[in-house]
Amino acid sequence: MKLVVNAILGVEMQAIAEAVAFGKTSGLDRGILLDVLSQTAVIAAAHLGKLGRAALNDYSPQFPLRLMNKDFRLILDLARAENVHMPAAEAAFQVNNSLLPSDGDKDFSAIMRHT
Repeated sequence: MKLVVNAILGVEMQAIAEAVAFGKTSGLDRGILLDVLSQTAVIAAAHLGKLGRAALNDYSPQFPLRLMNKDFRLILDLARAENVHMPAAEAAFQVNNSLLPSDGDKDFSAIMRHT
């Protein structure tokens, strides 16, 4: 069950990071973007605090990126063993994995630093 929940948590964080990048490149102010997103129904409660902390560039670990990476690896290994295709989780894992050298000990929301 933990891996099921963390699959959603990690993929949603990747979606938020991509949406923020899209908004910024479309000319929206990052601070306003994070504030407005935090007031929408589409942001899960687990991510609300992450948006506020991202606005302050605070990526101190609550759930380190390296542990999310470990869980993504377990999720994808189990999915492959059960022949379950998880393209969104695979894509999020690839981004997560690429950031391990610089952000492995930061919170998993640190993927937003790169948007």
